[in-house]
Amino acid sequence: MTPEHVSRIRELAAKFRLAILKVNPDRLTITMKNFPVGSCGDASLLLAKFLQEKGYSGITYVCGWKNQQSHAWLEVDDVVIDITADQFRDDMEPVIVTQDRSWHSQFEEDFQHPADFDTYDAHTRASLRGAYLQIISALH
Repeated sequence: MTPEHVSRIRELAAKFRLAILKVNPDRLTITMKNFPVGSCGDASLLLAKFLQEKGYSGITYVCGWKNQQSHAWLEVDDVVIDITADQFRDDMEPVIVTQDRSWHSQFEEDFQHPADFDTYDAHTRASLRGAYLQIISALH
């Protein structure tokens, strides 16, 4: 991926994270009430939808474990995209868009799949779509 694309994804991810913080937590999914803590799965899926709508494809949702704690993030090509790593005590940045896998490689990968919440069950789709619409409205 070109440096320009990495820079653009970083800009979009930062904008999206800021929008999440503007939304009343009661209007988001239950896992996002204490964003970023415990929010990585849903936040990653929501960010993936946003990136897809901005023209990015081939986005993968990755989940792994470290010290009995799970964490999820996105990957596209050779780039890691993570907007919730700062929930850990590792002094991580709030928005990570990098080709440096050193921190994420500490997690033993559990699974990965295409990052698209529209492939989930009806209840999950509805919940995530509602949260997504709230976040998108906060972008403006």
